[in-house]
This record gives sequence, C-alpha cells and structure tokens, in this order.
Amino acid sequence: MTIRNKYLFMAIFLFSCAINAFAGRTTFETLPKTVSVDLPEDFILEASEGNSSFQLANTTVPVKAIVRIFEKGKYQSPAQALETILKNLGISTSIRDVKWQSQKCALAQAEGSISQRKSKLIACAAKIPENESIILLFTWCDVVKAKDCTAFMESFIDSLCISNESYFTPGLYTESLYPTEGKTQKINMDILGTKLTTEMEENALEASEYCIDREYKTLCLYMKSSAWIQAWQRYYRMIFRDSCGRLSRACFDITNALAPACKDETDLAQKLLTWVQGFGYERQKNAADFASLPSILLGGGSDCDSRSMLLCVLLQSANQDAIMFVSREYQHAIAGFISSHPGFSFEVSGKKYLTGETTAKNINWGNISQTQSDQKKWIPVQLP
Repeated sequence: MTIRNKYLFMAIFLFSCAINAFAGRTTFETLPKTVSVDLPEDFILEASEGNSSFQLANTTVPVKAIVRIFEKGKYQSPAQALETILKNLGISTSIRDVKWQSQKCALAQAEGSISQRKSKLIACAAKIPENESIILLFTWCDVVKAKDCTAFMESFIDSLCISNESYFTPGLYTESLYPTEGKTQKINMDILGTKLTTEMEENALEASEYCIDREYKTLCLYMKSSAWIQAWQRYYRMIFRDSCGRLSRACFDITNALAPACKDETDLAQKLLTWVQGFGYERQKNAADFASLPSILLGGGSDCDSRSMLLCVLLQSANQDAIMFVSREYQHAIAGFISSHPGFSFEVSGKKYLTGETTAKNINWGNISQTQSDQKKWIPVQLP
C-alpha cells in the first residue's frame, strides 16, 4: 500500500483526524520501493506533515506510532536523529547502538510524558542504504497498558524493512536481543540418506521462540477484529522473515547437498517434501502451538504449519516462489510453490501454486484430499 499525496495534509501533533487505514507492507513515496513497514492491522492516519512525517493510531490496540523520514544529511547518524526527537519530546533515556543490516542503527526504550500522559515508548532509527535518508519509527502506549501492548510495540519496531535483504532477516528489535553474528553450533543431518553438516547460531532457538511468542501475543489482540485474516497472514510473515535469517546457512547447505542429484526444481522440492513428511508429529506446548524452525532442525517435533513454513523457507532460499496456505475451517496448513509439473494447484494473484501436504507420508506435490480442496476455505500467506 502506498501513501498518496491526497492523504498528506495538516501538521503532525496538532489534531487528530482519521483519514485512511494503514496495514500490511506500507511503502512511502519518498523512499525506495525496497523500504516498507509491515504494519500490524487497524492503524489509521491521524495527522501528517508533507510526505515525511506520519502519526498513526491503532483502532484495535491502544497504541500510537510515528513514522518519520529525514533527508540525507539532516542528521549525521540514526542515533543523532533519534536523540534529537526524544530531546524535543522532553524524554531523557540512553540510546543503544544496534548492528543491523550491516550498519549501526539506534534503539531506545523509556517511560515519559507524551501528550501529558505517562507512557511507555520504543523507538528506532536506521539509515536507508539506497539513498542514505534516515527512517525513524516511534511507538507508545499509556504505561498502565504496557503489559498488554509491549509485544505489539516490539513487533511494530521489527516491521521495518530497509532493503530487499531485510525481508529475509530478523528485525531490528529482535537483533538487539539476539545478535545473529554470535557463536554457532554444528548440526549433523541425514536427509533421505544424504548426510551433511551445517550450522546455525547458538541463540537461534531462543531467538526464534521469542519471535513466535511475541507475534502470537500480537495476533491474539485481533481475535475479535474484522481484520483477523490479515493479522493471521502477518503473523506467519513475521515468523517466516525471522526464520529465513536463522536458517540461511542450513538452507544453503541442504540445497547444495541435494540439488546435484535432482532432475529439476520440482525434483528438489519433492525430496524436501518427502523429508519433511517423515518428521515426528508433535503438537507444541507453547501458547502459539507452533514449532520454531531451529527446533525442528535440532530434532524436535513439528506439525502442519511449522513444516509448511520450513518448506517455504527452504524453497525460497533456493529461489523458488513458495507460499503457505492456512485454513481455520480445516485446522490445517499446507505449502505451495510454482511448478510446471501437473497436479492440484491454487491460484493466487494470477500465479498457480502446486500444493504440498506435509503431514501425510508418501504424498507427492500436487495432491490434496478432496475433503480439503475448497480454495475458498484456505487463506494464502504470500511471502517475499
């Protein structure tokens, strides 16, 4: 969704006037198309200043937010930009440097008075690699609401993407808690008789479980919202993004080990599907009932949605267009990818995706139970 000039008027902070709903991957006219904020649902525009400053309010969760864009040269660094904004608001707090997307970004958390109300706030700033402008995200809620809203605000900060790479790596806030450039652990794997050794960060499991828990808490806030479908889609998008970064080395090693013996892309996809179908089925004990992908590679149990996401992460890393489908009616999830091979497929945005069942053994791509073949009962989760 692109913010158009017709929505941009009136000075920020001067008044509130609900203009337009903001949701999903919101882009901005003054920034490269690779830059976006994958907003939680039900944000509305309260006020704006030109095409560089936007004040938002959420109609489902008692949280407000600001997105500000500073031209190249306005500030020497993201930290200086964030420090200036906080100072102008009369908020004194330390600013943390966070290495994210190969650059030094800034993050701050504090309690202070905003609009004469004691509030909890989280803010970040990062430089856009393509044009060197700085984007700042600032979100807050009344301090008495902080217990219920903190996960939502952390998710808001993590929704920022500043380049194509951002869509496949953990968000800035998560990176501040669990840096991806830490110690690694070796993983020995046997995939249908092909043995390989790969690795991932030692903190990958803990980081992934944090992301899942946070996004599930955010999703639960939309149980009674008319936007529950979009919230559900975002829930999986945010976990997918985090998982891609944590499994990047493993995906590379798995593809390199299997691809030489495969006839084509569908043959590789079939080997991956058969491998995933052989996992031990286990419902998760966490609130989200979702197995983190690092835990699966470490030998943990899994069910339909975590297996389907793992397949999507593996296929996307191999440059194949993959998608997830989830169904409330069927209480099930499946994977899909674009293939020229015949079989049952669903059409999404003009593309036909061959479907893959991950919890039944010896089922090839393109086969689905007739009792679950109604596309209207499946929700597509489109991925980058």
